[in-house]
Amino acid sequence: MISSETLIHEFAPLCLTVDRVGPFQDRVEEFDLTDAGNEPCNFYLFVSKNGRGKTTVFELLVALMNMLGREELPSFGFEPLDREGGRAQLDVKVTLGETGYSAKSYVLSLIGGEIGEEYSLKAWGEEDLRRVGAGEWHRLGFRRTAAGRLVALRASDWAKDFNALIANAVGMPLKEFGGDPLTYPTLIYFSAYRNIQRVPDIERSIVAPRDWNYRPVHVFDIEGRDWRDSLDNLLVWLKWLEDRRFEQAVKTVNDNVFAETPKFLKGVRKDPPEGIIVNEGHEHRLDRLSSGEKSLVQIYLRLGAHMTGNTFLLIDEPEVHLHRNWQYGVLFSLMKMAKQAFPKLIVFLATHSERMMKAFAHDIEEEGLRKGGFIIETVGEESRAERIAREAAEIYGGLNNRGNVEATRQTEE
Repeated sequence: MISSETLIHEFAPLCLTVDRVGPFQDRVEEFDLTDAGNEPCNFYLFVSKNGRGKTTVFELLVALMNMLGREELPSFGFEPLDREGGRAQLDVKVTLGETGYSAKSYVLSLIGGEIGEEYSLKAWGEEDLRRVGAGEWHRLGFRRTAAGRLVALRASDWAKDFNALIANAVGMPLKEFGGDPLTYPTLIYFSAYRNIQRVPDIERSIVAPRDWNYRPVHVFDIEGRDWRDSLDNLLVWLKWLEDRRFEQAVKTVNDNVFAETPKFLKGVRKDPPEGIIVNEGHEHRLDRLSSGEKSLVQIYLRLGAHMTGNTFLLIDEPEVHLHRNWQYGVLFSLMKMAKQAFPKLIVFLATHSERMMKAFAHDIEEEGLRKGGFIIETVGEESRAERIAREAAEIYGGLNNRGNVEATRQTEE
């Protein structure tokens, strides 16, 4: 039984299945989000050339997670599900417990798109559940009818209760920076179009940032188009709260972005209210930082402000605008955060950077990290890779894993 006292000990991804969505038209694509031991990964890399579907996967995850806590849904906010006949399923492992009671694990499938009432893209039988340490399978979601309406899927009492638990949590205050005690799941997505613009010359009041407190989904791209959506507003708000979150935010930015530079985030000024960067004694606004610095400041401030005890962090092209040394630095910083928060922070990165792929070191085991990854390819590209692997096996013998196939492909090119 789920009650308001229920704690979510785990909300972790197991599998994403995609059909007729964006570039994924030729077949049903299944992304295994677990490691070799069938445990949910907490650090996962999507790799592909441009146009193969990395961003599509992230926008799809946003759409599916955005169904949580809703009894009605006007739209998915994602055109392949709303208008193009696409459908998808995200399977997560949910472990619940209350004080004095033993925890129990379930598989919850979030399903959306043009799909039948009882149909699932991936069914979970007893053996599948046992493999991931779960006892029951439940479904939530919305299907698009032939007339274009979105109708809630028939759900079990457990699924309805879990959905109500999330719905009642929306708007609850978060009280910590960088990992709040609230255990409700949230997804934080940073698109590849990250930037900090100068805030328009409008009245700036002390007001909570838009979508402040708990939400199942937060999406960030360009900052500063409106006062309530700006990082300046976030910093001013944290300073006004006077509960240590402002000091934690400043330290996080300075430690992770400006550690080896003469720059630092000093704080906020009163008139006009905005963040202050100091560089060799000279002060300037956040929007005067370099493109790479703005990208990192945004990620660390927004993540810290909205992270809960069960967080999915999605960053599209984390390498954008960054020098190669900074690319390594941000990767290692995120890996460190995932280790420290294990297993409460799950990081998904989408990249086509060879440097990040090599530094990720998928085959090297590290304590506190469950690594995973997927090379997104067209059917033709996969057939070509398999042909290369067969030829290489005949010549060299034993090339049988995907990493070696990729290495062979790069050698041929």
